[in-house]
Amino acid sequence: MKRREIIKKLGLGTALLPFATTLAAGTEDELPSGNPITNASPEDEKAWKKFARQHYRVSGEFINLENGYFGVQPEVVKEAYMDNIRKVNEYSSQYMRTSFNDDYQKIVEGLAQFSGVDAGEILITRNATEAMNIIIQGLNLQRGDEVVLHRQDYFSMIETFEMLAATKGIKVRYIKIPLVPENDEEILDAYRAAINSNTKCILVTHLLHMTGQIMPVKKIADEFRPRGVEVIVDAAHSYAQLDFKLTDLGVDFIGVNLHKWFSNPLGVGMLYVKSSRIKDLQPMFGDSRKKPGDIRKLGHFGTLATPILLTIPTARAYNEMVTLPIKECRLRYLQHYWTSRANKIDRVQVTTPTDSTRSCALASFKITGQDAKETVRMLHEQFKVFTVIRYLEDDQVVRVTPNLYNNTGDMNRLLEGLSVLSKV
Repeated sequence: MKRREIIKKLGLGTALLPFATTLAAGTEDELPSGNPITNASPEDEKAWKKFARQHYRVSGEFINLENGYFGVQPEVVKEAYMDNIRKVNEYSSQYMRTSFNDDYQKIVEGLAQFSGVDAGEILITRNATEAMNIIIQGLNLQRGDEVVLHRQDYFSMIETFEMLAATKGIKVRYIKIPLVPENDEEILDAYRAAINSNTKCILVTHLLHMTGQIMPVKKIADEFRPRGVEVIVDAAHSYAQLDFKLTDLGVDFIGVNLHKWFSNPLGVGMLYVKSSRIKDLQPMFGDSRKKPGDIRKLGHFGTLATPILLTIPTARAYNEMVTLPIKECRLRYLQHYWTSRANKIDRVQVTTPTDSTRSCALASFKITGQDAKETVRMLHEQFKVFTVIRYLEDDQVVRVTPNLYNNTGDMNRLLEGLSVLSKV
């Protein structure tokens, strides 16, 4: 596939031709028009190992099961990024002052199409934390207003609300979410018990970063938005891991990461605000020229990390090539493969609901009577399996997060380690 064909495939103008990825030999295997993996079942290890060899380069010194931090970039994305770095420097300010704005708009339009929203409803940010801060600090929260969240929400969002409690006098009310709920009603009841006439906002993390539990966002929004409660969603881990469009969540404000499961280079996220609600957010960064309903009023960031932005179309094309339904099924299969076996190991407790509607790639566990730090250390040192500890409000768990380049052999190594460590 030639550069011009790639540009056409990604929906960009010819002005970006100098920035198109110079793909290595075998390009047609990198972005094929009909990807064979879409015909493979989630358990077809032969097909997925071949796919991993074609698209990923990772260290053979250890098995990385900590893909929740950020997503390893497929080779096609990594090559695009490196080429974009070179080309931005080669064409310098001439490109930035003449063609970048047009290309940026096309990138936004493609990202909006992938997300199922209008281009005027999204803003590219540096990460989900920045996107969520724009929402949280942009809401018109006043002294005495209450917000509801829980300790499994991401710490940066918790800290932002706690800062507003100290500076604006809002009240943060915490609820407790069960690790493995029996049903959605159990979660909804926790919110119902905390809501009162002063409640103005609920923070919902779509896929919990500590345990991988998928929250029933739509049900929460459907119940509490009619009561005048804003429901804002942190979709940092669910975006491009789960097969959904942003509008499926039924909320007006969402923050996502593009360097996790979307697999773009580090340093990029996205803000979604429903068009009719843009006027209701006050800019966190100084801006006096944009109209109240223009989402760009929220993104007066200054000079952008251009090579990262220019790589977004390649990451989008990669996700469209794999397809989100296939990706989600494979990731969930790998998680179920190890969690179903780990649950049978003495002293090992899986702390993630494994029902297909309640989790996907990310899951967690603990070994009864064993410090989670020691579990992480011994898995790494003795079995070359890299995981990470997560601190719950009154507990510690080990988070395990495979990606598409992992296979059941990697999960077997984890299980071997759990079997041995459960006897320590």
